Amino acid sequence: MDKIQETIKKIVEIEWEMFTSVNEGEPHASCQDDRLTFEGMRAAQFREWSLHAAVEYLDDLQTARAAGRNLAEEKYIHMMKTTEPSRYSALLSRVVMPTDSARALAQEINAILIGQTRLLYESYPYVSGQGRPLYSAFDYNGISVETYQFGELLTYSEKTLSALKEHVLALEKSNISLARRILESTVRFYGYDSLDSAESATKERIDSEGIQISYGCGGVCDI
Repeated sequence: MDKIQETIKKIVEIEWEMFTSVNEGEPHASCQDDRLTFEGMRAAQFREWSLHAAVEYLDDLQTARAAGRNLAEEKYIHMMKTTEPSRYSALLSRVVMPTDSARALAQEINAILIGQTRLLYESYPYVSGQGRPLYSAFDYNGISVETYQFGELLTYSEKTLSALKEHVLALEKSNISLARRILESTVRFYGYDSLDSAESATKERIDSEGIQISYGCGGVCDI
C-alpha cells in the first residue's frame, strides 16, 4: 500500500468513528450503518487531494480525537448557522472555532470549488445536481453544496487549508478542476467509467422511472 492509500485508509477509519458517534445515544440514521458507501464516498474525495493535504488532515483528525473533539459533529453544527440558526446558537459551545486566517482560507477555497461545481451543474446536471441546491441562499430547499462544503472546511486546521489551497491552485494552473476530479472519482466508485456514462445512465433512469439516484447519503446525514 502506497503512502497516499495508507493515509486515506487512516483518515476514513477515524472519520467513520466520528461520523457514527454523531448524536450518540440516539437511534442511528440509515447512512450511519452504511459503512461501504461512507468509505467509498470519502475515499473518492481524498484520493484527489495532494499527499501533503491528506497528511495534514490526518493530523487534524488524530489531534481532535486525542482532545475528545468530533469533527463530524462540528461540521454539522457549522452547517446549522444557515440551516437551523436557533440550534446553531445552542450547540456552538461544542465547536472549536477556526482562527480568522483559517476562516479566510476556507472561504477562498470554498469560492473556488463552488465556481468549479457550478460548471459541473451546467454540464452534468443529473449526476452533479441530485436535488441539492448549489448556493447557501437556497438552504431552505435543502442543505446546499456551498453550506455543506464550507462547514467541512471550517473543521480543517490552517495547515490543512493551506496545503489544500496550494493543491487547488496548482491544479487550476493546469486547467484541472478538483471538483470535477472528485466527482469522477465518485462515479467510478459507483461503477461508471466516466462522467458521461454516469450522466447518461442517471438521466435515463430518472426519465423512465422518476427515481433520483443519490451519490452519497442525503438529508441530515450527509457524508
